[in-house]
Amino acid sequence: MTTPIGIDDDFQLINEQIRALKELGAKNELAEGESYDFSIRWGATLAGRFRRLVQYSAQGILSEADERRFQSLCDELRGLSELIGRFDLAQPCWRAADAKVPDTRGKRGLLRLLGRTN
Repeated sequence: MTTPIGIDDDFQLINEQIRALKELGAKNELAEGESYDFSIRWGATLAGRFRRLVQYSAQGILSEADERRFQSLCDELRGLSELIGRFDLAQPCWRAADAKVPDTRGKRGLLRLLGRTN
């Protein structure tokens, strides 16, 4: 028997950030640093929680209900692409292959990340 994966917290955090993005988009003026502060939280959420959901979906280990929730979340994020672009925020990576973190361990990995070969 497969143990269900606990992803409710992931969905909750991502949905909180989506609500915050919509609220930010509805404002006529932003306080100093408000957009920057939000961009940090948004990027961290996409890099951690959303990437994890993408990976689980790609591996086929989400329950049917969670897969539907995930696809619904993806549809909502696609619908927000203009607002995401307006604030120059990180865009979601839709495929697990796109969400992989480059290997930066050691000198070779760091040089590869910087685009250098030696």
